[in-house]
Amino acid sequence: MNCTNLKQGQILVCGKCGLELEVVNQCGDGHCSMGCKGDIDCCGEPMKLKE
Repeated sequence: MNCTNLKQGQILVCGKCGLELEVVNQCGDGHCSMGCKGDIDCCGEPMKLKE
């Protein structure tokens, strides 16, 4: 998941170690996402949305 696709309240989880990250502020314009490229990784793997 790229940060530009995330919505407030969503939670990303690492499939290996279980680390969870909650989106508290989503991108509202192009300026906040300028440096955000590719997936958000943890333990060498892309994090996924918690179901």
